[in-house]
Amino acid sequence: MGLLLKIILFGVAVWAAWKTFHRWKSLFDRFVGKPDPPPAAPRPPPAEPLPVRRGPVEDTVQCAGCGAYLPASAEKCSQCGRPQPQGRSST
Repeated sequence: MGLLLKIILFGVAVWAAWKTFHRWKSLFDRFVGKPDPPPAAPRPPPAEPLPVRRGPVEDTVQCAGCGAYLPASAEKCSQCGRPQPQGRSST
């Protein structure tokens, strides 16, 4: 037998096995039934929206020493301790 004929016969055999498997599986599912999906967990009630806090907004300046942002009213940096230049203070 030629190689092409063997490949074709192999393909037909695989196709037949595939179709037979699906046919038996569908018959099994029809008589036994598909398994039930697991029940979904109950959803928690919706949370209350967070209250909006409105407060004053302060100007900030960047420290020349460490680069941290601090309020313009601060006299020195809280991270590196460097005093703020006099021209940048808002008071």
